[in-house]
Amino acid sequence: MKRMMMGILAALSLAPVAHAKDLQVQIASAEGPLAEAVIWVEGKAGAPAAKTAVLDQIKKAFVPFILPVQVGTTVDFPNSDPINHHVYSFSPAKRFDMKLFKGQNQPHTLVFDQAGIVTVGCNIHDWMLGYVVVIDGPWFAQSDGKGEARLSVPDQGPWRFQVFHPRLGNAPLAVEPVLTGDSASIRLTQALKPDPRQRRVYD
Repeated sequence: MKRMMMGILAALSLAPVAHAKDLQVQIASAEGPLAEAVIWVEGKAGAPAAKTAVLDQIKKAFVPFILPVQVGTTVDFPNSDPINHHVYSFSPAKRFDMKLFKGQNQPHTLVFDQAGIVTVGCNIHDWMLGYVVVIDGPWFAQSDGKGEARLSVPDQGPWRFQVFHPRLGNAPLAVEPVLTGDSASIRLTQALKPDPRQRRVYD
């Protein structure tokens, strides 16, 4: 036991320590607070994450609509609907094709091992749309219903920020927050695209 404890302490002493500070971020568009937007620190990579996330199908919709994960994260794809789905993506960051049957006991799983925006659809229900935002490092957050997020950033700047939301376009945007102490404000001036979830159809 003593030898084991010494080995654990030695490993901990060699592990890199990530120093960070938190920013309270407010993201707004010309229409008001922007919910579900993903913001991250550009160019600050980290070790691949050994984490698990979930992208479910509920009432013929992907839940969550936008899922941010770090590179190396395993994403479970359960099917909570009483119908079949055929989930796919043609995005360069992750191409896949999975048939998800109703009542399946185990979800399909995929490891997202490359950074980028992964657009997810369903071959059976073509209005279904979701996004997995795969980020190199752990420095990311997602805004809540008030457009607010708590973002951890490395102690050492300067920082460059990226933000993604499909209503802003298909690619991330470089943004320049207004920094005041531990707060950051992002004001987006471009017009938002229609919310694609408004096209959902129910039987």
